[in-house]
Amino acid sequence: MTATSNAIIIGIEHNTEEQGEKSMRFSNSIDIDAPLNKVWTLIHRLEEWPKWMPSIKKIEKVSEGPLSVGSQLSVTAKVSKLTVILLMTVTEFVQERSVVMQGKALGTKLSRFYRLEPIDGRTKVTIGGEVSGLLAWLARRGGQAVSEEIAQAAKKIIESSA
Repeated sequence: MTATSNAIIIGIEHNTEEQGEKSMRFSNSIDIDAPLNKVWTLIHRLEEWPKWMPSIKKIEKVSEGPLSVGSQLSVTAKVSKLTVILLMTVTEFVQERSVVMQGKALGTKLSRFYRLEPIDGRTKVTIGGEVSGLLAWLARRGGQAVSEEIAQAAKKIIESSA
């Protein structure tokens, strides 16, 4: 299925890791009618997310220097009536292309990714993650909801400012 400027593609996968621990992936994609650099600017300014993302209450960079591999972020999010505080570490960072973060909370491992791809003056944004551990089923549901919210909110704020 191909994303259009009005569509979101949602995918959920279940995998089994080597240790027998169930891993669940989720993602969604959306096309935003704006050039990649404009979308990247919004995604890259993580500390400003609470201004346009209702479920994100606070994001703080807790490490020194610019956002890059090894950077650590404290993320406070409201997910399904629960407030969750995560310490996330950036494990992949490609300027104007992708950010991958990993963290752990309540015995659950979480990986989040944000990928941007230019397509004819628009930008395809894919947001998702993978969870495993004790509360993976709950974290997957919350992660999917937050991914959808980020995609819709980013599209709305960017396209309305055009």
